[in-house]
Amino acid sequence: MTFRSGFVAIVGRANVGKSTLLNALVGQKLAIVSAKPHTTRHKLLGVLNGEGFQAALLDTPGYLRHSRDQLDNVMARQIASAFAEADLVLLVVEARPAGDVEQDFISQVKASKRPAVLAINKIDLIAKPKLLPVMAGYAEMDAFADIVPTSAVTGDGIDVLVARLAAWLPEQEAIFPPEQLTDRPAAFLMGEIIREKVFSLYREEVPYDVAVEVEAYEERQGTAPDLLQATVHVGSNSQKQVLIGKGGLAIKQVGVEARPEIEAMAGRPVYVELWVKVSPAWRKKAGFVQRTLQP
Repeated sequence: MTFRSGFVAIVGRANVGKSTLLNALVGQKLAIVSAKPHTTRHKLLGVLNGEGFQAALLDTPGYLRHSRDQLDNVMARQIASAFAEADLVLLVVEARPAGDVEQDFISQVKASKRPAVLAINKIDLIAKPKLLPVMAGYAEMDAFADIVPTSAVTGDGIDVLVARLAAWLPEQEAIFPPEQLTDRPAAFLMGEIIREKVFSLYREEVPYDVAVEVEAYEERQGTAPDLLQATVHVGSNSQKQVLIGKGGLAIKQVGVEARPEIEAMAGRPVYVELWVKVSPAWRKKAGFVQRTLQP
């Protein structure tokens, strides 16, 4: 039986559902999700194994037309790196005509001569008569091996998308062991869970400039819970006050919200200890950005 495997770069503009789609494809939460643009800051590998294939899915940050600082530079390099590694490109769009961002990606796809699949995501939010012209418009561009309508939230079209991705992977042996799900250490993923809870709990009060750095993870013996210690970096004292809250209740709530997912990942009880630190202009500091994004 022929086996297919390869890297799949998941690309697209911010907030089209790339991370939610990655989670739906692998059947497990790897990437955090929020309404804030560019929640994904790094290239994240999720390994999808199926009958006769293995797809190494590379989730990427949302498209950046202009880089403003070190964080933007790193995110732009993450997109370029995933594109360079890819055997297959998965462009994720919403059900609307292609804009400048989509046109830029399509130009890159054509120039690279790599096969590409288009996932028109969030179809649960649009009526079918409005979807068909969008599909026809993309089909006329002659850039995609397949066009698949999907909803990462409801699961519609996911099985079809998996089958089409598998069909366009090159014939070769598996790249990763079948038991490997990602290339990121558990502590890094736990830090991402904490960052997601900060966004979900304090969406309006705390802006995008939040970073989480896991300081230590201590595995303990017997019935004692493991210990996770992490620092939440913010940009100003006012943000720190919001995130700490009266009597430390706000940051404690972040830990309460994050702990169930962290414990599920660890497979045992975990005590989550969080601090908040003001780190002004951290986005412009190359060392800090590399340390928090490149574990």
